[in-house]
Amino acid sequence: MRNPLIIRGARQVGKSTLVHLFCKQENITLLEMNLEIESLKSIHHENFKLQSLLDEIQLKKRCKIDKNTLIFFDEIQESPRLLKLLRYFYEEAPHLKIMAAGSLLEITLKSENFSFPVGRVEFYHLGPLSFREFLLATSREFLDEKLLNFDFSEEVHQEGINALREYFYVGGMPQAVKEFSESQGLLEMRRIQSQIIQTYQMDFPKYNRRINLDRISRIFSSMALHIGKKVIYSKIDAESSSRDTKRVLEILMDARVLLPCIHSCGNNSPLAGESDPAILKTYFIDIGLLGAMLNLDLETIDYEFKNLFNLRGCLAEQFVAQHLFFANSEYSLPSLFYHLRDKGTQKAEIDFLFEKKSKIYPMEIKSSAKGHLKSLKYFCDSKKSPAGIKISLAPYSVEEMAFGASPLINIPLYAIEYWISRQ
Repeated sequence: MRNPLIIRGARQVGKSTLVHLFCKQENITLLEMNLEIESLKSIHHENFKLQSLLDEIQLKKRCKIDKNTLIFFDEIQESPRLLKLLRYFYEEAPHLKIMAAGSLLEITLKSENFSFPVGRVEFYHLGPLSFREFLLATSREFLDEKLLNFDFSEEVHQEGINALREYFYVGGMPQAVKEFSESQGLLEMRRIQSQIIQTYQMDFPKYNRRINLDRISRIFSSMALHIGKKVIYSKIDAESSSRDTKRVLEILMDARVLLPCIHSCGNNSPLAGESDPAILKTYFIDIGLLGAMLNLDLETIDYEFKNLFNLRGCLAEQFVAQHLFFANSEYSLPSLFYHLRDKGTQKAEIDFLFEKKSKIYPMEIKSSAKGHLKSLKYFCDSKKSPAGIKISLAPYSVEEMAFGASPLINIPLYAIEYWISRQ
């Protein structure tokens, strides 16, 4: 680790836990500074000197810093001044290992107009535990091995669906997964999810003191009912102007509570080059928290699976969205795209566009093995896609030449992460 590393992510996604695990695996001594409860006076000196900061930390912690020490600044959003000074560690003490993390960090970075010199600071983007990480946390290593090898026998397929059903309810927030894996306690696990949601709501005053608290709470709750739908501000909150609603949504997306999915024409790579941020839909940070907000019990989740998501197709979309959002690299800015054509006579929507190695794959989420694929076929034909992707609860299969020169790949919902890793 040469550059200071900043871990970016929403509250409760396990940033601190990740740092502790890293130190344990690498046999490194962890020196943690929680800036919500500890202050550093030396960073405010007019003539800042890095050695003065290091001396202050060593005196406070009563330990010596050397090349085998990782200095971890937690809740660094509480000290914007220190964020600006991280580059000095790269320039004057490259032998030291530095990590920082904080909630609402995106908002701090924007409000302070940060401009980090190129190559001085690295960013690591952290989301909830993925489905694969959930399998490992619940002692399903054998199932994970089978899916890694793309073994989709009938037994593997059924066990994959069973595990997926659990993930829909538990989600990927580390504390909730830990409770479920250790005790299978669904009531306690749901209590933890509710507490996390309340933590987000308590953070609202920190987002922007000029925004009305009732408005941001109201819009936050409303978005759980608008998952996967095109954002139309007047429909989200009838009591607020479109301008105010838009501002609140931008804040919730900056805080990583909501994941934006932006329209792209999808003609060429990169998708961002043909995107239009004014046309978007949103998803929640985590499917388990979304279920808690919607008061979905395990019985309802079971019903969804038995009826192939006919009632709440948004849950299947939510699952795919949170896996695609962080799919390309933890070191790249997360992104999510879809395709919408809602003008003229030929209206169509492609649920997601996924980009890998300059190839663009259109993805449709379907409730059954059949279902019409008119939009997917049109997109593949017109854009010369390498393949069309249909995601459902049906077994894995490939239909060659299904869309002219483009094959149709049928991917079980639980296997999307494994398919991505093979591209």
